[in-house]
Amino acid sequence: MYMNFTKRFKLRDGEQVVAVVRRSVLAYTAPAALAILCAFLAFFLIVPLMARGSFGLGIFLLLLALAVIMTFRVLWFWYWTAFVVTDARIIDSDQRGIFHRRISEARFNAVEDIAIEIRGIFATIFHLGNIRIQTSGTQATIELRTVPRPELVHELLGRLQTEARSRGGASVPPSALQLAQLSPPELTRLREHIDVELKRRSSGAPPPI
Repeated sequence: MYMNFTKRFKLRDGEQVVAVVRRSVLAYTAPAALAILCAFLAFFLIVPLMARGSFGLGIFLLLLALAVIMTFRVLWFWYWTAFVVTDARIIDSDQRGIFHRRISEARFNAVEDIAIEIRGIFATIFHLGNIRIQTSGTQATIELRTVPRPELVHELLGRLQTEARSRGGASVPPSALQLAQLSPPELTRLREHIDVELKRRSSGAPPPI
């Protein structure tokens, strides 16, 4: 179903696409309503517009053109704004303009937190929410807004994160929040462990068995 979309992204050897998560079409209610309004006005006023000759024809064609352009824009943004979820990472495709798209990614073994936010009456009624993923890399946060059934997406991402770590992926460095929760003796032991590990690596000694 999403093969034509995901083939635009270069996957690594053995990497499998699990899901493509897009925004709800309800996120584009306002521009879609404007497109429908322009088309409605064009045909509702077709008789008086045609009575005005070339001027009326120009108005009719302008309204139709606006309807087509806004419809294309809605479909373009909906199609290219998505999370491509694989078994190893999350690829964030963020369409910011007709000719402006940003692609970023977050590997599951670098994800520190996956949060969802359902806010407001509209979002509660239609089960829409925002998904925010905090990573330990330079790209601190990626987000997809107005996602249908965000709790199911949260469950999927959490399961894939657990599976990725169980496959022996790189351990995630402790976040500042995690470090802040450690007691002074625990911080001292952690510092001693880091000092020993740095000395071992600088000397080229093999890791302890």
